[in-house]
Amino acid sequence: MIDYLPEALDDQDAIEALLDLAFGPDRTNKKSYRFRRNIPPVPALCWVAYDGDRLVATIRYWPIRVGKAGTPSVLLGPLGVAPDRRGDGIGVTLVMRTMELARQAGIRTILLVGDLGYYARFGFEPAAPHGYRMTGEKPHRLLIEPLVASALTEDAGLLRTATRATIEALDAEHPTWRWAERAVA
Repeated sequence: MIDYLPEALDDQDAIEALLDLAFGPDRTNKKSYRFRRNIPPVPALCWVAYDGDRLVATIRYWPIRVGKAGTPSVLLGPLGVAPDRRGDGIGVTLVMRTMELARQAGIRTILLVGDLGYYARFGFEPAAPHGYRMTGEKPHRLLIEPLVASALTEDAGLLRTATRATIEALDAEHPTWRWAERAVA
C-alpha cells in the first residue's frame, strides 16, 4: 500500500538519493535548477510517496516570478519516481493531488520543464505560444497549466527566480504556508 504524505524534514536524504537514481547525479546542471538554488520549495505542495519504509516518489514545487510584473507562480519539479515503480500510477497521483492543492490555494499558473507526452494528461500545454520563456531552455519543453484562465495572457513573460518579496507575497496570500522565514534574501 502506498502512503502519500507531505514532505518532512527527515525525508531530505532519501529524496536526494531517489532523485539521483531517477535523473542521475548531473540533474542539478539542468536550467530549471537555477530557480531552486538558495530558495526553499513550497512546503504545502511538496509531497512524498512511501511503500512501507521505502520512499518511492517525490514531487516539489518552487516559487518563481513571471513577466515584467514579477507575478508569483510555481515551478513544478522534480517529480521523481523509483525506476522499479514507474508505471504504477504513483507519479500521476502525486501530480493530481498537488495540482488540486495549488488550485485550492489560488495559484494562478503551474509551470514545468518536461515532456508534453506525459504532462498533457494533467492539462499542461506548451507555454511558449502564450509568451512564457525560460532563458536557456528549449521552448517546447516549457509547459504551463493555467489554473486561472486569464493568467495565460495576463502573466506571460520571462520566468525569473523568486525573491524574498515573491515568497512574502505568496505567504500573504497563503498564510498557512509560513515559509518566508526559511527563505534567503
